[in-house]
Amino acid sequence: MATPAIYLFRHGETEWNIEGRRQGHLNSPLTSRGRLQAQNNARCLKQNSSLAEPIIIYSSPIERARETALIMLNELNIATSSIIFDDRLKESSFGDWEGLTDPEVAERYPVSWQARMMDRWNTRPPSGESYADVNCRVSEWYKEVEFAKTTLVICHGLTSRVLRGIYMGLTHQEVFGLAEPHDGFFKLSRGIVSYIT
Repeated sequence: MATPAIYLFRHGETEWNIEGRRQGHLNSPLTSRGRLQAQNNARCLKQNSSLAEPIIIYSSPIERARETALIMLNELNIATSSIIFDDRLKESSFGDWEGLTDPEVAERYPVSWQARMMDRWNTRPPSGESYADVNCRVSEWYKEVEFAKTTLVICHGLTSRVLRGIYMGLTHQEVFGLAEPHDGFFKLSRGIVSYIT
């Protein structure tokens, strides 16, 4: 009998990822490489994992995650109508910092930038969310949603780190240190998180 597993994916690379701009709730289109990453991750999933049914798919509704999910499901021959979009899987809102690079944020918002550097977990960007805020909504999602034998989750870098932190019971500092790759994905099963590429 197959052990239930969550397969956790970050959206493919975007134009703003290349430019080092904070995206948050704004969107930047996937690059050609980002679309290929979504395809390759789906192919890797097929090759390395036995996808026990039933399969449930959750995704952030932000366009870069939505597009990644659609590409993946087409590759997996799963109906795209089966995706459940949930706002709680959105990336952290960076508020007034969205669309800016870190040097631009530090220059334009020196006080809030310094406060964030001093306490990354609790400090909100102007009009944005803190790690603690994201942790609260992702925790709520994790406790409330239905998981299946196979659950696919397509979200974002910070959201993925927070979810893995919740799953493994990590400290704030450990969450900060987690990777957020576009290539490859994470398998969450039996209390263990494995990176698959």
